[in-house]
Amino acid sequence: MSDSPKDKAAEVVSLARGLAILRAFRAIDAPLGNKDIAERTGLPKATVARLTYTLCGMGYLRQVGIHGQYHLGDKVTGLGHALLRTLPVRQVAGPLMQAMADRYEMSVALGIGDGADMLYLHYCSGPETVTMRLRVGALVPMALSAMGRAYLWALPPEARARCLAAIRAASGAEADAVAATVRAALAEVEAHGFSTSFGHWRREIYAVGAPVWLDRGDTVLALNCGTRRRDLDKAVFHRELGPALMAMSSEISHRMDQLGASFWNE
Repeated sequence: MSDSPKDKAAEVVSLARGLAILRAFRAIDAPLGNKDIAERTGLPKATVARLTYTLCGMGYLRQVGIHGQYHLGDKVTGLGHALLRTLPVRQVAGPLMQAMADRYEMSVALGIGDGADMLYLHYCSGPETVTMRLRVGALVPMALSAMGRAYLWALPPEARARCLAAIRAASGAEADAVAATVRAALAEVEAHGFSTSFGHWRREIYAVGAPVWLDRGDTVLALNCGTRRRDLDKAVFHRELGPALMAMSSEISHRMDQLGASFWNE
């Protein structure tokens, strides 16, 4: 006997809520309790408690500490990697990114927008890179990261407006200040073709970001190159790293076009 429409609707709602809980976790986040998750998702605490229990049992969350807080489980990483492994752009961009990471001893990442954040699709670092060593699937704030600012600038007006609305909603009382920072960052990309972030997201992180266009401009991604080494002259990011990242972006787009590959399918 097949499920009734009412049962199927309930399953869809439960799935949406479960995904909302997984999305509540951010890169380099401390463990979250049910109260924290409820505040981030807007879901009732009782619903959160029921779903976190279920997600733990399924391996998508793991409980840590004496207060019963949660981290993302290994299954989430596996699920994301299974999808990401199929993306042709990773195969094209990976060697170019690794070469830049090795040359400058920095981290190089490729990402795409996800609400008010950027989702890492690929990540490379040099053998001696001093960085936070973020991983594929990590989320970083769009408004404060060099990658996110470059991505915002490259979006069509309607898509950019949606992202800016999500950023304002996520910024709370700081919305006006964050919006002013974003406006200045967009002007920088307009003038130079790349964006910088010197301690705006994490105090110790210096980075530069550049947009990437695929599918004849229909798909927008972004690259970044960054380090925790604050002793570097900021001029290096403008004079050398920014132009190098822009050149890599153009080469990725060119190679994807040559292969006739789209973002999702070869």
